[in-house]
Amino acid sequence: LFCSMPRKAAAQQPAASPSTSDDEWEEQIMIAEVDGVLDAQIFREQVEAGNVNIRRPGASNPVIQVGNSLYTGNWSKAMGTHIILQAENQQLKVLSVNQRMLKTEKALLTAVSDKAVAAATAAATSKSPSKVAPKH
Repeated sequence: LFCSMPRKAAAQQPAASPSTSDDEWEEQIMIAEVDGVLDAQIFREQVEAGNVNIRRPGASNPVIQVGNSLYTGNWSKAMGTHIILQAENQQLKVLSVNQRMLKTEKALLTAVSDKAVAAATAAATSKSPSKVAPKH
């Protein structure tokens, strides 16, 4: 799977100036290895339609959503160097050179009963602020 991943461009934006959506993000081309049970044709159609989202791309374990499917991953270093090329006017154009890739597996989600959700919510809201440790 080849896709463009938004990456925060904090170094390009001074902290004191207002930002716009155009200057906050830049594209980074990456390679993602997708494992697990999937229908290759539907997967390809979803990617070509642009139905790919990367959740928490800066985290050590991002999640890729392709259509309705979720894939959990982790960043790894390639054994060699990845060179991503694109055919353009009978020539090959280098799009990216990197050694970082995202290895993912299909996430299998299980249903949680309404009773379990209510119990977890009640437990989370019953903590008094005085018992919660301050964040440092």
